[in-house]
Amino acid sequence: MPVVDTEFLFALNPRDKRHAKALEMLSMENLKVPDTALFEFQAVLRARGKNAREIAQAMKALKYIFSKKIKEVQTISIDLFILQAEIEEKYGLSYFDGLIAASALSVDGVVISSDKDFDRIEELKRIPI
Repeated sequence: MPVVDTEFLFALNPRDKRHAKALEMLSMENLKVPDTALFEFQAVLRARGKNAREIAQAMKALKYIFSKKIKEVQTISIDLFILQAEIEEKYGLSYFDGLIAASALSVDGVVISSDKDFDRIEELKRIPI
C-alpha cells in the first residue's frame, strides 16, 4: 500500500504533463495519501498565490478523487517529526520531502514519486510516476 507524494496530487490536474500516468496509477491497489502530502499540497497552493476559496476547491476535488480510490492516512506525530529531522539531516532531503519519506516509512516503506531524492533512503522503495 504505497503512499503518494505531493507531486502525484498535482499530477491529478488534467493540465499536468504526468496526468495520464497518474490516472493510470489510480488503478493500483491500496493507494494511500498521507496527511503530510496534503499539508504540503496546501502550502504550495498558498505559495503560488491561491486564495482560500481556490484552495478549498482544490481540496474538494482531491476528496472526490480519494473517495473513489485513495485512502487518507494520519501519520503526523512526535515520532514522525523526529524521523523527519533525522532523514533531513542524514540524507539532505528538504523539509517536506523528509515528511513524506517519514510518512512512507511509517506506513509500508513505499512512495509513489518521480523525485529521485527519495532513492537516497535505503529503507524506502520509490515507484516513479
